[in-house]
Amino acid sequence: MSEEAPRRRGGLLARVAFLLLLAGGLALWADLRRPRELRVDLDLTEALPGDVVEVDVTVSREGRALARIDQRFGAGGAPGTIHAVVHARPGRADVDATLIDGQGRARHTQTVVELRKDRAAAVKVR
Repeated sequence: MSEEAPRRRGGLLARVAFLLLLAGGLALWADLRRPRELRVDLDLTEALPGDVVEVDVTVSREGRALARIDQRFGAGGAPGTIHAVVHARPGRADVDATLIDGQGRARHTQTVVELRKDRAAAVKVR
C-alpha cells in the first residue's frame, strides 16, 4: 500500500503541471489576440504646404473596416503628419487614403502596413 501513495502523488503532480501549462498557454494566446490601440501616421510632407484641405483614410483588414478618419482643414491646409488611432489586434492591414486639394482634385493612395503595438505604421502619401 505504501507504494501506491507515491504513484498517486506523481500522477496528480503531472496533471496539475499539465493544467498549469495549458492555462498559461491559453492566457498568452488570448493576450496576443486582444485588440489594442495601434497607431497609423500619414506622412504628408511631400504635399505642398496648404495644398491638402481634406483627408479621408480607411484602415481595413480582410474587407472589414477597422477605422475611418475624415478630416477637413482650413485655408492653412493639413499638417505634415496626421496621427490616427486604430483599435485592433496587431497584424497586416490595408490603408486607403484620399487627399483633396483646394480645387477639389483628389489623389488616392492604397498600401498595406503592419500594425504593431511598439511603433506607428507609417504611410507616405504623395
